[in-house]
Amino acid sequence: MHPAYFVLVLPPLFWAGNFVVGRDVVQQFDPISFSFWRWQLAWLLMVPFVAGPVWKQRHLIFKHLPILSLLALTSVTAFNTLAYIGLQHTTATNGTLLNSLIPIMIIILLKLFWGASIGVGQLIGVLLSFIGVLVILTQLDIQVLLDLSFNQGDLWVLIAVIDWSFYSIFLRYRPSELSAPVFLASTVTLGMLFLWPLFLFLPGVENISWNSKAYWSVGYVALFPSLLAYLGWNYGIKHLGADVAGQYTHLMPFFGAALAILFLGEKLQAYHLLGGILIGIGIWLTIAHKQFASNSKAST
Repeated sequence: MHPAYFVLVLPPLFWAGNFVVGRDVVQQFDPISFSFWRWQLAWLLMVPFVAGPVWKQRHLIFKHLPILSLLALTSVTAFNTLAYIGLQHTTATNGTLLNSLIPIMIIILLKLFWGASIGVGQLIGVLLSFIGVLVILTQLDIQVLLDLSFNQGDLWVLIAVIDWSFYSIFLRYRPSELSAPVFLASTVTLGMLFLWPLFLFLPGVENISWNSKAYWSVGYVALFPSLLAYLGWNYGIKHLGADVAGQYTHLMPFFGAALAILFLGEKLQAYHLLGGILIGIGIWLTIAHKQFASNSKAST
């Protein structure tokens, strides 16, 4: 089995923490400032390791500047900024639920704009894993779903979900000549250039009040949900496609619950296990469909 199937487990693990941190921090700090400093620190962490390779491949970067700019705008600039704005006004449950629409949104967009064929096994897999997400979020209490209410924050998160789905699909046009570190460095740099005007000139943007909580929060989201998660996500999509990678985002609520059990002392409940099993089966069905499709294509 290709290593990408295992690497893709890491991004949702890191992003589970990002949603928790983002929901907490944006109540105190401006979301654009938080997004800006997140990527500024990520960029600074990258420079010592990628400066040389970036310089060597600079001609390729300029050659592919349009697609790199599009990928930077939809990922680094837009997605996290939109999500943080939304998380100012909505609940963590709503944010996680809407984020779980990413696999479904990717399939819809692939079908609408790229004419992709969607297999029955893949659809069943997405449905099962989404049900697993609902099991964890509702704790098997239907009243939780009935009591859900939506506001302007949910609209911002939904726009972020659509944006990330497009980014995941656009990765199929990623320049293959660029190495993974150089590609990430290019998109982070360009994304930062797009963020600078928002940070400096957009009315109402306030800088972060720096304290120990701000330092730890920015440090975490810069290293794990930014650099490491993006490397893993880009690698997974490169080898497996956006439709398979998108399915892994359903692991986020499961990992969020697991982190709460490990670090916050919450108790393991039956709904955690049931939801995790459904998500696991859903991902397995998607992987099995992908491998079956690849084998069938190879044999023809």
